[in-house]
Amino acid sequence: MKIQSKLTDVPETMLISIRARYLETKEKNGIIHDPKSVEILDQIACDFSGKKEVSKASQIGTSIRTEILDELTVAFLKQNPNGIVVNLGCGLDTRYYRLNNKKVQWFDLDLQQSIALRKNFFSETDNFKFIESSVLDFSWMEQIPKGKPTLFIAEGLFMYFTQEEVKSVLENIKSNFTDAEIILEAMSPMIAKNSNKHADIKHRDVVFKWGIHSGKEIEKWGIGVKFISEYFYFDRHRDRLPFTYKIMALFPFFRKGMKIIHLKFKE
Repeated sequence: MKIQSKLTDVPETMLISIRARYLETKEKNGIIHDPKSVEILDQIACDFSGKKEVSKASQIGTSIRTEILDELTVAFLKQNPNGIVVNLGCGLDTRYYRLNNKKVQWFDLDLQQSIALRKNFFSETDNFKFIESSVLDFSWMEQIPKGKPTLFIAEGLFMYFTQEEVKSVLENIKSNFTDAEIILEAMSPMIAKNSNKHADIKHRDVVFKWGIHSGKEIEKWGIGVKFISEYFYFDRHRDRLPFTYKIMALFPFFRKGMKIIHLKFKE
């Protein structure tokens, strides 16, 4: 018997992400290869028939996002093999299984309903722990060891927060950790304002709240972060994009619309 997800609101969007990784893994020459996601989704009762199927644009975008975040996480672990990784709003992400170097301390954090589903497919170990918490309830930071290089990952998360909430998360990380950096997904204000037109969001009871033109703007928030770099989705794998996206990607306002931002917290 398949597992019922019982997810609602923002946590339900994790099914979009894992379905996208599932579909891409089934591709002959996929951008990513994530058999753990296939294994998981085959055990969950989900209806992806007809219009409920994840759009091709989301499949490609999620796969490129995964590729970029994996590359940056690998780079962090290469430089800090005994470091700490904190995956904020982890959903059913499988990054630990793909990238575990046997030395990293890894924490997957999400709301109770998300972790409850996650426990059907993942088991904690000495180096791999779950934290049931809202990202905005900052008491979770007490569970993370201090004094080691720490990488925070915010994938498919901050677009559902207000700018003040994003700022508050970054401020609290800065206050609690002395050697930390974050890689976060962001979108342009234009895309954020049009969540009601997003093929995979408009049928769900969620909206995008935050968008930003460039990660360089975050340096100006005055919270002690340094902009390292940003990586635009539409700079990669353009041959896989739907035709309309290929055309739109020729224009900078759209090409830079979806990105991963890398920030370092100043000590």
